Amino acid sequence: MSTLGIIFTAIVLIVIAIVVFFLFKRFLVNTVLGVIALLLINFFGQPYGLELPLSIINVIITGIFGLAGVGALLLLKLLFGLVLH
Repeated sequence: MSTLGIIFTAIVLIVIAIVVFFLFKRFLVNTVLGVIALLLINFFGQPYGLELPLSIINVIITGIFGLAGVGALLLLKLLFGLVLH
């Protein structure tokens, strides 16, 4: 492989690494915010009867979808009375 080919391959790999880093960082921040929101809802919502159990299903939904997942779980509970255990 020529020097030009090696340089081009290195540049492509660096660009891919940067894109993956920024996508993963965004996903990680959203996940952490979702878990914090789930814990805060359970802590401050208990006096009002608003709590989401910390089951494996709820944690997976929150981990994948972050704040949107917590919002969906809240809507399921408030609108339909459905709680995932």
